[in-house]
Amino acid sequence: MMFSRMVLVLPGVMAILAACQTAPAQEISAPTMIAEALPAVQRVPGKRLAIATAYAPEMAAMKPLLNHPVEYRIDGVSFYTGEMGGQDVVLFKTGVSLVNATMNTQRLLDHFDVTEIIVSGVAGGLDPELSIGDVTVPRRWAQYNESVYMRETAPGEYTTFPGVAPVLPAFEFIGPREVRIASADDPDPARQVWFDADPTLLEVAQRAALRAELKQCDDAGLCLPATPEVIVGGSGVTGSIFMDNARFRDYLHETFDAQVAEMETAAIAMVAHSNNVPFLAFRSLSDLAGGGHAQQNEIEAFEHLAAINSAALVLAFLTEYGATDMHAQAAEPSAPYCELNFEGITGHAEGRFSPARIATLEALQADPEATGPFQDSLKSLAVQIASVATDGAVSADEADVLSVWGGYKGVIRTSLAMRLPGNTDEDRARAVRVGAALGYVFVQESVLVQCAPLDQDAASMASFELVETETGTTLSPETLPSVFGMMLGQARGYFDLGFTYYPDEDRFSTLGFSEGGDLERDIVGAVYDDLQVLTDAETSLSLSEIPVWLSNPTNDWDASPDGAGYVASLAPDTTREELAALRAAYGLAIDQWSVPASE
Repeated sequence: MMFSRMVLVLPGVMAILAACQTAPAQEISAPTMIAEALPAVQRVPGKRLAIATAYAPEMAAMKPLLNHPVEYRIDGVSFYTGEMGGQDVVLFKTGVSLVNATMNTQRLLDHFDVTEIIVSGVAGGLDPELSIGDVTVPRRWAQYNESVYMRETAPGEYTTFPGVAPVLPAFEFIGPREVRIASADDPDPARQVWFDADPTLLEVAQRAALRAELKQCDDAGLCLPATPEVIVGGSGVTGSIFMDNARFRDYLHETFDAQVAEMETAAIAMVAHSNNVPFLAFRSLSDLAGGGHAQQNEIEAFEHLAAINSAALVLAFLTEYGATDMHAQAAEPSAPYCELNFEGITGHAEGRFSPARIATLEALQADPEATGPFQDSLKSLAVQIASVATDGAVSADEADVLSVWGGYKGVIRTSLAMRLPGNTDEDRARAVRVGAALGYVFVQESVLVQCAPLDQDAASMASFELVETETGTTLSPETLPSVFGMMLGQARGYFDLGFTYYPDEDRFSTLGFSEGGDLERDIVGAVYDDLQVLTDAETSLSLSEIPVWLSNPTNDWDASPDGAGYVASLAPDTTREELAALRAAYGLAIDQWSVPASE
């Protein structure tokens, strides 16, 4: 495809030449610094999504997709604005390796109003499960050669200098370390290894993966060894090294749990982080980084197909991006609240209730049709418990008690959730007291307290939300066993996976307790993909990751039959007598139920 060029003219004045103009692009130069003021940087008007490639084969795959190109050349680097996939974009080459990628990504942001940065290109495969031509969309990136080269103090033994110890297992004398990078929001940053892709853009990529048309063969008949697939999630690593070594490839895969290695993306991610710009990278496998069976690296044979497949997924992403209202004015935020999750049916009744009440509770647990109505009958009692725990500070108008579904250790049953308004430190302390009181009265093993995190809240944890955004039946009480079964199947034997389903909101929620949330993230992402496939991508599901603050009042009823674990979390003026009276009311509520014995 032939490109006509349009150029930027005089500083301070924008004039666009005719589309057939062939005059050379002009350089943009910043005004001379006056006195001690910083130089103003000339900017190209208009908001755009930026697409970064590194070198010629990657640019060759992207450039034919760009409509109405206009070339701006800045300090020798060409930036092309135009339309792609229905979006206003600016396309450019970073140049190969970390320094070029850093320099030219910052140059981009200095001269263009960029809403997001998307990377498209090729990479070496690290994961033996992947094939050449597969396209990865990692959720995080690290620099693997940000490291210390350690002193060899004895043959094969290496010692690091004090204060610069590796933070990950070393490869012989090479030990990976973290980096610091300042931003306006974080001028004194902590060290970190990973830089995350934007979770909303990852959601769009997941939907785009269903519509992308990847190629297995080129026009000359050269074919990839397998049908290419899209992998959304996982990790990527970047280094200023052409990776063609099987041993080091295996080391990177095992140490970083990474799927791909290349030479630019972590640098782009760090510049995006510093400038508070969302970013996402698409990297297709052009070779196996020295781990294949070929006598030499496969990149010369397959880099063009890999680049084409990455570009195809980017094009599908842009189309899906256009269907997603990414920059709509935010709706009025809902009032903040803390949520408490608990059950009304205890599994710790022995020694605290009569044999008749225990039999009723066991029957209620065994009868799904009776469980929900019984727990509904406890809602007003739960509000009374909240009032006692807060010395009357929580009223019936404030405490909203919901019927929800919970799944844990393979069992699904109706459950309860209480929402209390507010999200200050005082509100959190109040919610914990209420949670402890609910656990004490209803003889629970634990009560989960969740609040939105406060600014820079170090105690937050990831919560993964799967939501049906339009009317549908993909998520419903009837589909719970199937969806939970899919989750357990993806859990690979991890049986403690739990979730909460909110029927009025058509929403699944599961917390990232395992492996920093990686396990749950992978599970929910895989279930999202499976549901899309099973419904031919016609269901309107969205997947998101949000931070939550957690507390978990607990009591071991075998070790503390008097509920001392809960009492310790209650305010001093909350007496055991008041709670004992409420537990007596709970016992009376149990007595109101008669469940037929199962045949």
